[in-house]
Amino acid sequence: MSKKKYPDREFYGAIEKMTLPELEQFIETLCEDDTVNREKIDACLRRRKIMLNDMFECTPDNVERLFCMANLVKERVAMLHDKGNNLYGQMCKLWSDEKNQPFNDFYVEISLRICFNDEETSILHLDDDRSGSNYVRMAEILDDFYYDSFNQGNLIMSDTIDYQEGNNEKIFEFLEVDGRIDDWSEWSSDKFPELLDLPVVWEFHNLLYHGNYALQDIIRVNDVWSEAKVVWQHIAGQKIENHE
Repeated sequence: MSKKKYPDREFYGAIEKMTLPELEQFIETLCEDDTVNREKIDACLRRRKIMLNDMFECTPDNVERLFCMANLVKERVAMLHDKGNNLYGQMCKLWSDEKNQPFNDFYVEISLRICFNDEETSILHLDDDRSGSNYVRMAEILDDFYYDSFNQGNLIMSDTIDYQEGNNEKIFEFLEVDGRIDDWSEWSSDKFPELLDLPVVWEFHNLLYHGNYALQDIIRVNDVWSEAKVVWQHIAGQKIENHE
C-alpha cells in the first residue's frame, strides 16, 4: 500500500486564494493527470465544500430538498438492513441444511452510495444559485473520486456480516446516539437553525460531514444506489498425488 503524501502549505495557500470557478477548473486539471496524488484532489474538494457551505442559503426549497434527501437515505438504509438480515438468515439455513458445498464460508454485504450515471437523470437542475459552480461536472468528479478511492463511496459503516458457526443473531441495524437513530447532526443553533430537526442517520451524517459533497451538491442528487449481496467463499490448494 502506497504511503499518503499530503500537500504542503504552499499548495493549501494557493487553493485558498482561488475563486470557486478557478478551484473547480483546477480540480478538473488535477483529475486529468494520472501522476497527481489523490490527497491533492481531496484537499481541493474539501476546500470547494467549505466555500459552498458558506454560501448555502436555507430557503424553503433548499430545506425541503435536504429533508427529502435525509429521509430517502434513512429509508434506503432501512431497506438494506431488512434485506441483509433476511439474506443472512436464508444463508444460515442453507448452511445448517448442508447445502453450502463445496464452499466453506460466506458473508453478506450491503452498500449505499451516491452515484452519477448521466447528466439528465442523476442531477436535479435547479435554479442558478449564483455560486459559479458547475454542479453536473463536479457530481461526476465526486462519483469517480469516491469510487476509486474510498470503498466505492459506501456510506454504511457496519456494512458486512461474516458467517459465524452457531450464531444466527448477527443483524444489520442503525447506529444509535442516546437511544436515537436520526440524531447524528452537528448543526449549531446559530448556523442553519432551520435544519435542527433534520433526521440525520449515521449514513446521512457520513455524507454531510465526512465526504466532500457540499449541501448544494446533496440537494441536487437524484441517483442513490443501494446494493445487497451474498458472497460465497472457497479456498483450495493443489493436491499432489503420490505415484509410488
